[in-house]
Amino acid sequence: MRRRFAAVLIGLGALVTGCANSVSGTGTIAADASRPAGGASGSAKPSPTPTASGGTGRKALSCSGTTISPSGSPYCFTVPAGFQDVSSSVTVDASIGQEKYRSAVAVSDRDLIIVSVYELKMDTDDIADDTLEAELKTVLAQLAQQGFTFESTNAKKSTTDGARTFSYRASQKSSGLESDVYFLFSGKNELQVNCQWKSKATDIAQGCAAVLKSLQLKSVK
Repeated sequence: MRRRFAAVLIGLGALVTGCANSVSGTGTIAADASRPAGGASGSAKPSPTPTASGGTGRKALSCSGTTISPSGSPYCFTVPAGFQDVSSSVTVDASIGQEKYRSAVAVSDRDLIIVSVYELKMDTDDIADDTLEAELKTVLAQLAQQGFTFESTNAKKSTTDGARTFSYRASQKSSGLESDVYFLFSGKNELQVNCQWKSKATDIAQGCAAVLKSLQLKSVK
């Protein structure tokens, strides 16, 4: 019997400066992809210093260990210990937006981490934090109408590999799933990291931290 993974909150992003808005749908992942996508690379290099406008300035990827980096994509990250790469098995029932790349790693059928990339129409490096957060609040309002609840609509702000990062805690009562969702902005790329759990909150928290720590994102202008 094929084991399947249920995923929600896929396609949360891409509502920025004229881009088509993206609405979450419920997806499934068939766990028949046992080999990590991408290959091991050399030793990791220090992250570039962020530019004054907020971009990383990274021109090349250099993730180490067992990595995931879809061909042609602007990102890579190291597969967390204990997780399985299920990137080739991700499917989404409903999603609106300009998602170009998607990867996923899972520790069980309801506990997984999804990384998605959207190409934006404008360079976000010169867009103010408040403007980006206002766009994201519009997305959260749409998701609230679909049964998602957010701990707060005020984002926690940080940086990931130099990219401005906005994060939220979300839950869906109907499925019993919870997620920590991170939106990263660098140049014309928006990258979303969705860390979802049903019963393995500790494993997902550790895996999510590992993904964010190892994640590298090229800035595309």
